[in-house]
Amino acid sequence: MPTNIGETLTQEATTSAAQDALFSEEDFLEFSPFDPLEFKTTQASDAAFGALKREISNILSSYVGWYDPFCELIQNALDAVEARMALEKDTGTDQGYQPAVRVIVDIDSNSLTVTDNGIGLDQEKFQQFLAPNFSFKTESGNTRGHKGVGATYVAYGFNYMRVSTRTPGFQASGRIRSARTWLTKSGSGGNPRVEPDASKYNDPSFAEVDRGVSITVRFDDDTHPKKLDWLGAQDAKTWAKILAVKTGLGSVVEDEALNVTIEVIRKGETTTHTSQGTKYLWLHDSAPKTARLRDINKTADDLYKKHGAVRKLPDKFRNLDFIYESWTSSEISELVASSLDEDDLDVITKFAPTVSMEYGYTAKLWNQFNASLNVRSGYKVLTSGIQLAANNMPQGETVQVPLTSNIGRQNQVHFLFHFENYTPDLGRKGFHRELTDFAKVVAASITQNHVSKRRDSLKANTGVSPDLMREMKIDEWKKEMLAHEVKDPLSLSSEHFFRPTERVSITSVPTREQDVIALFHQLIAGGVIRGMRIMSTNERFTYDGLFKIVFDLAPEIYVYDPVTNPLGVPKETAEFFAGKTLAPNILEYKYSLDGLIEDFDNQDKNINDINLAIAWDTGSAYKERYGITSLLIPENADQRQYHGVTHTLYDIETGNKHCELVILSELIDYLNDPEKTAELQRAKYE
Repeated sequence: MPTNIGETLTQEATTSAAQDALFSEEDFLEFSPFDPLEFKTTQASDAAFGALKREISNILSSYVGWYDPFCELIQNALDAVEARMALEKDTGTDQGYQPAVRVIVDIDSNSLTVTDNGIGLDQEKFQQFLAPNFSFKTESGNTRGHKGVGATYVAYGFNYMRVSTRTPGFQASGRIRSARTWLTKSGSGGNPRVEPDASKYNDPSFAEVDRGVSITVRFDDDTHPKKLDWLGAQDAKTWAKILAVKTGLGSVVEDEALNVTIEVIRKGETTTHTSQGTKYLWLHDSAPKTARLRDINKTADDLYKKHGAVRKLPDKFRNLDFIYESWTSSEISELVASSLDEDDLDVITKFAPTVSMEYGYTAKLWNQFNASLNVRSGYKVLTSGIQLAANNMPQGETVQVPLTSNIGRQNQVHFLFHFENYTPDLGRKGFHRELTDFAKVVAASITQNHVSKRRDSLKANTGVSPDLMREMKIDEWKKEMLAHEVKDPLSLSSEHFFRPTERVSITSVPTREQDVIALFHQLIAGGVIRGMRIMSTNERFTYDGLFKIVFDLAPEIYVYDPVTNPLGVPKETAEFFAGKTLAPNILEYKYSLDGLIEDFDNQDKNINDINLAIAWDTGSAYKERYGITSLLIPENADQRQYHGVTHTLYDIETGNKHCELVILSELIDYLNDPEKTAELQRAKYE
């Protein structure tokens, strides 16, 4: 029975004599060094080989990705074990076959080895497969590459490549050296040749494999990547996650049969990670609480039919970390039919795309995953966006979901589009434009028209749960500003200076956040808004500034009157706080309230920390999770806690108030025409 190559080998127990016997010359094919290019042309002329050299250079120029060597070697190994599985089934011996792939990332020697117990290379294929565009893969098969360029890239893209093969009745091991240098240097000279190599295998476990291939490439200053330690990944478990995102080990269709072993050698220490099966890395698979979109929709529809719109979803569909879903090509045709044009429909017909998606309650879920890998600072292995895939594996970099509104959500969703009957351009330059455009259209439509409607099933994104460090930093900031206020007060007082001009000096409506800040401060200085003192603005801390509420003037100055003081507070409030100064509070400036909602969604700011938000308009993003109470409606004026507040933001589900708002555009409309504005406020908010 074939040995599982993922099993740990105890090399120490093997005697040196046994080692010598294991790797004796009798085990290898006796062959003379050969030039793989000779199998590509019958014209052994300098011109013919020069043309082949240019052909190889063009192939190599298409491989620009850091993970391309991993992708090529792993995809060849996966194809090999699948081919053997088909062969074993044909002969009725598949019950005794355990397909296995082993990946050795040797950071110390700066090399990569991929071993499989697949179909192997017989003598003819061993001597021919390195030639450019020479492929043994069928055009109609399910192999991951059909262009025959991968082996050429592996052979000539590096200055050391070793390939060992074993099939019934044949085994050989050879190496090709300095091929990359040969390709880039000018002038004629001998072509790189595959030489017999009877030394110990780069992967010792290959000695126990009855059939398969083991390939090693070594990196240097002329290759890409140059050094494996650039990434900063330090152990096998981390590399397993990375390769499940970047290579065929992250297969679109899960393969539970394959045994995968990742071995990492770093600073003389070896770590090993073994797993059963290949599968794309989805964050929702390891999240505490998730649900499928179609299950949420069905439950919501059933509840609506039975109870009407007032019934809430069951707890298992609330406070979710992720919503996830997958669709077939026919389901996509129905789901986003109105968004598809003729070109999109043609893509569905030709390439039968399948789409999978996960939508997280915050963009920081991907940031947290990347941080957990502890790789190179600032480097992101997995991001939100659109990942394209073909040949059952992800290929290329992610593409942003092109939302036109609530654009913060593009950072909360990850799509995987898989196209059948398609292979990207040479290497991994990318997918054809019509496929990328199709993916963008479908992803945007699903996000905006389907997934976003279920945002209320996700966790309330109120930032990190209350933590002592964050609260301590805020408390220290407040104390620091209070001390600064005492030490270096700013005072400007004279009966001659603050004469009202009864107009604002800003001549046009705000167009950016800086205009909002300027207008708000002018309204305070001009007495339109009374009793707010700005303590600090801060470009370094999480929040924009601190303010205090003071009732240091005569109470009647703050008391509400529908004509003379429409932004005032109830009389009892003004009298209760007369002469008092309240503790510092946090304020935020935004051009639109949409920006603040996006900050909450991205966990850049914590809604529990903010007391007052100043914005020109409300936008619309708040509507899905929050409600707004207008204090510009006369009957709500008694809810105003301090002078100048125009609205309050509250949780639409619990009714709990979050923070006070000053919406400047509506404040100005109200002061200019209170009756008309009050009616507009009722229509908008009630």
